[in-house]
Amino acid sequence: MPLRAMPTLGARVLIDHLGVTVPGTVSSIAPDGRRLEVVAEDGSTLTFSLNRATATFTVDGLQTTPRLRFEPGAAES
Repeated sequence: MPLRAMPTLGARVLIDHLGVTVPGTVSSIAPDGRRLEVVAEDGSTLTFSLNRATATFTVDGLQTTPRLRFEPGAAES
């Protein structure tokens, strides 16, 4: 099993903000897989970068910004 989910185009994701979680969809992946664009359900687009310290995708790669989680089974769709 991989240590972190590998992003795929069209994958369903969850965007964890402070106090609220919203669904979104991966719309773009950088060739190296370390940068993603996600369209939230409200139509806004966020850019997430892989944070080297935590191995999670966060806005601008910072620890105190929204985090990205992959929905269970999203890699299989």
